Amino acid sequence: MTSIAATPLGPERAARRTSPGARWVLLSLPMLLTLALVFAVPIGCLIVLSFYSMTGPATVGDHLTAENYLNFFTDFFYFRILLNTFWLGAVVVISCLVIGYPVSYFLARTRSRWRGFLLFLVVAPLLVSAVVRNIGWFPILSNSGLVNWLLLKLGLVSQPVPLISNFTGVVIGLVHALLPFMILTLTTVIQRIEPELEEASASLGAGPVRTFFEVMLPLSLPGMIGGSLLVFTMAIAAYTTPVIMGGNRVLVMATFIGQQFRTVLDYALGATAAAVLMLLAGLLTLLAVRLGVQRTDVAR
Repeated sequence: MTSIAATPLGPERAARRTSPGARWVLLSLPMLLTLALVFAVPIGCLIVLSFYSMTGPATVGDHLTAENYLNFFTDFFYFRILLNTFWLGAVVVISCLVIGYPVSYFLARTRSRWRGFLLFLVVAPLLVSAVVRNIGWFPILSNSGLVNWLLLKLGLVSQPVPLISNFTGVVIGLVHALLPFMILTLTTVIQRIEPELEEASASLGAGPVRTFFEVMLPLSLPGMIGGSLLVFTMAIAAYTTPVIMGGNRVLVMATFIGQQFRTVLDYALGATAAAVLMLLAGLLTLLAVRLGVQRTDVAR
């Protein structure tokens, strides 16, 4: 018999013989390693640090303990900070929804040649540094700023209204910063809703309000949920805006964590607060996604 010598596979044939799954793993391996080094490893170290107790400034003990978590969940002071943080996120989300939905609807339906310019105005706050953007509110919202000057001149108030260095100022700053994310998310979803559905609803005798609640609202629910989740997670994690617009008077989880790491030097407690915030934000996100999927299925 004549033996046929085995010939090595060329690079092209070898690539063809590689399974699609293995090829995908090889291509995504650098990205996965980068994400692990940049995100997973620091977060893992932070969680591990939360299970140690503070023994001195910027130092922790050698033994693992759950004391930090027990103190965090049994002390009303920490619960109030957590509640204040989620209340801030909820107010910012509701404000962005109320302001952003009409703007998103207009951008999704308009055929004006100025649509591109209007979209640029929407994303313009994202092009400015957070520090500069927040400081820019002081000439407008301070006691001697433009808003209080107009209110006093018109006789609507007898003394300046505190609009900055408080909870209201933080909400205004976060809504200004996060509103573009809500508008862009809603605009993308509303564009996919056929205008003929609204026309059909009107032809069947439904008014604008009924058409909105029975047609537009259910169909745009995925965009509302997606935008709300994005805005909420960014609002409760914001640090720069609460520090500047709150004037160190608004204590939320981000500012509390910053104080523990930078001022008090209690790394263990700061890591515990960060771990709790990540856990609760993740659970609320999963719950909101599940409820949104269920409501979307019912609407369909």
